[in-house]
Amino acid sequence: MLKRYKNPAICFYSLFVIAMAVAVFYDLALDIWLNNPGNLFAIWLRNTGEIPSRLICPLAGTVIFFAASGRWEKAAGFLLSIGGSAYFGYYFGKYFFVEEHRMLFSILWGVGFGIVALLIGSLIPRELMQKLRAAAWIGVVVMTAQLLCIEGLKYLWGRVRFRDLLAAGNYDAFTSWLHPNGINGNKSFPSGHTAGAGMSYLMMLLPLYTDRFKGKERLCFLLPFIYTSLVAFSRLIMGAHYLSDVAMGGAISFSLVLVALKLSEKTAPANSRVTCS
Repeated sequence: MLKRYKNPAICFYSLFVIAMAVAVFYDLALDIWLNNPGNLFAIWLRNTGEIPSRLICPLAGTVIFFAASGRWEKAAGFLLSIGGSAYFGYYFGKYFFVEEHRMLFSILWGVGFGIVALLIGSLIPRELMQKLRAAAWIGVVVMTAQLLCIEGLKYLWGRVRFRDLLAAGNYDAFTSWLHPNGINGNKSFPSGHTAGAGMSYLMMLLPLYTDRFKGKERLCFLLPFIYTSLVAFSRLIMGAHYLSDVAMGGAISFSLVLVALKLSEKTAPANSRVTCS
């Protein structure tokens, strides 16, 4: 399966290297040129760009809950589904709910989302859930690894965001991505939004688990690539990140998914594929 993504991977990493090289010289200039925080396209993707990452726990938890082999795994699935849904509600409400009682209504909405997910999951045959069980756990592990990588690098690099440079009235605090600044409270590099959008690359695992996507590996790469690229571009427009920030954020998610794909090939049983009648 991984061999079928060889050409997309070569293309991706070639673009990544080019972007990081260009960023050495034009990171700041690109943000100055593109900055338009009132752009509706950029605002919309600021509000919704990380949805792929936020949906992993609710959906994976539902699969695990109904496919669990024991009560502890079942409990873990329930907590992932409801807890992840509560956090998804918080994320969603932060941008779309009115300020009054926002936290309460956001969490209640999220828990309701999780309950609906479990109710829908109860209608799906258990055999199908069991075949998707490994993919669900892989999604949770990849998301966790992505969050740890992104947050760790953010703290270590301590890079000042472009919008903070504008607030200061000068560009004196700008530093290249080649220069880690250490822990100082600034968290521009790499982009969490882009990495969150990049969790959509988990779609590349679908041909391994379902016949519906067999032979559609190119589509399973292109759709996440386009979506993640749009989110990345919007972060430059918002003045939240530089080219190198978004390139690294996307590369981290893509690389983690490739590792997961390789491990899945070795561990997925032959009968784990979901067939379509």
